[in-house]
Amino acid sequence: MEVCISAISIGCDGGGPETKIVANLKVQLFKELERHVTSTYCDAIDEFILVLRVDGSLQKFGAEGFFRLRFAKAKRYITLDIQIPAEIWLPMNTYELKTYLANKVLEVIKLCVDRLDKGGNSTNSAELFSQIRRALGVYLSP
Repeated sequence: MEVCISAISIGCDGGGPETKIVANLKVQLFKELERHVTSTYCDAIDEFILVLRVDGSLQKFGAEGFFRLRFAKAKRYITLDIQIPAEIWLPMNTYELKTYLANKVLEVIKLCVDRLDKGGNSTNSAELFSQIRRALGVYLSP
């Protein structure tokens, strides 16, 4: 049996039961990325791994932003955490939250590509971002 790895994976660490809405939107986002993004377009990695850290009633992860950028050269992936405080996501309606997540994905992949390029690992970012934008367009369509 062959294991299929997506070019972009998204995990979610929810800080309480109320974060289920973010987790559900994350699944929809992942499915569109999996459908439309066919490669990392970088010979050094097989996967971008994004991890949402979403504040809830049981656990807080800290300030909004991107943390723990790691390039695991031997394991062929690059990862970055996206911390989302409750005061950011709780007031949002579903469409605003989807838009927020889509924008964060673009920002995170750009940071990862910049890190790869800085380390001498060239990426065909034009093709990568074209496919990501196509996926996000479908994700955000009504």
